[in-house]
Amino acid sequence: MKKWVIECILYTVYMVFGATWATTGAVMPQIMSDFNVDVSHAALMSNVILWAKIAGAVCTAILVSRLGNRNAYALGCVMIGSSVLIPFISDFTLLLIIRFLGGLGGAICLVSLVPTVASFFENRMAALLNSINCTSNIIGTIIALTLAGYLSLLLNGWRNLLAVYGLITIVLGIIWWLCIPDEEQPQIRHASVDYSQRMAILKDIMLSRIVWGMIIQYTGAMIMMVFMFTFLPLYYAKYASLPADSCAHLSATFNQAGILMGALAGPYFKNRGFNYKSWLFTSSIFMAVTTFAMLFATNDFVILTCSFMTGGIFATWFAFIFSIPKERLQDASTEKVTYAMSVFWVCTFILATINSQLIGWSIDLTGGFATGFTYIFCLMVISPVVALFIFPSETPQ
Repeated sequence: MKKWVIECILYTVYMVFGATWATTGAVMPQIMSDFNVDVSHAALMSNVILWAKIAGAVCTAILVSRLGNRNAYALGCVMIGSSVLIPFISDFTLLLIIRFLGGLGGAICLVSLVPTVASFFENRMAALLNSINCTSNIIGTIIALTLAGYLSLLLNGWRNLLAVYGLITIVLGIIWWLCIPDEEQPQIRHASVDYSQRMAILKDIMLSRIVWGMIIQYTGAMIMMVFMFTFLPLYYAKYASLPADSCAHLSATFNQAGILMGALAGPYFKNRGFNYKSWLFTSSIFMAVTTFAMLFATNDFVILTCSFMTGGIFATWFAFIFSIPKERLQDASTEKVTYAMSVFWVCTFILATINSQLIGWSIDLTGGFATGFTYIFCLMVISPVVALFIFPSETPQ
């Protein structure tokens, strides 16, 4: 029974973190008004979380090895819960610091998902739960995009809403700490390889065409996903000039719903024997078309349908792209796969942060979204083409 409580905590914590992150985009006009900042500065509310995830992807393994999984995860919950302080601050820099701490906490909790599930569940159940846990952030994003406005009014402002999310996370962290005594962490800590071996593995990963192909493939889609819950709500609120009764503001929600469906469909296509390179490239072509229509259309039906399709196509990648290191790297030990995913996430978050900031600047400079939309579309077209040439031949690396 206790292991299922632990699984519920794992899922709920990252779901709440996803809601906290996505709420920023939903309430960006209020943030801009309350702190008297422009779009690029308001976008820092989300971008600092990306920066924190970059740092977190690098240092989480060290924290877990030093503190143990129980204490490291509890610390991550406390960091996410630092948003309880937001109602008491009026300085934008302090707000960014709190968001950065929350991002670090989110990185710790994200990295802890797989090893914790593997420690408490047998392989077949662990695989299923890892797939389910991938939807936690999506559910949190849907909650934020659909209910942020209502919850902000109910709780007397976006600050209080973020504080409530933080309080929930702290409570979950306490329950986690009580449920997992140190002596009940089976196999979480493993003997580490020595320094020279770690450096050799890291060198192999840094030179791996497989890993860099994954990074490039993901670049365009990643900025599209970040854009959906950071800039798109602002676009429909202030720039779109759509009719008052337009439902286009629901496009991000439809996109996330599509991701949920695609995440379930992806394993089916993978089990049917589709090759990862052909699937990623072909689906990228369709996704570029639906993204273009989603961003530039003015008809609600087209916008919402293409938003759903874009999310669904993207989510089919999960079953393919996150299986590549284990299936394609030569001598794919646990350590090597871990290093591969660390490099993947660090580089992906760096590129997403840079691209997101460039889009924010383009909005401030041009007074509109056309340049940003074009930039996203170009990335989504170029990334899979470049990745196709970077990925190696079918023989294991």
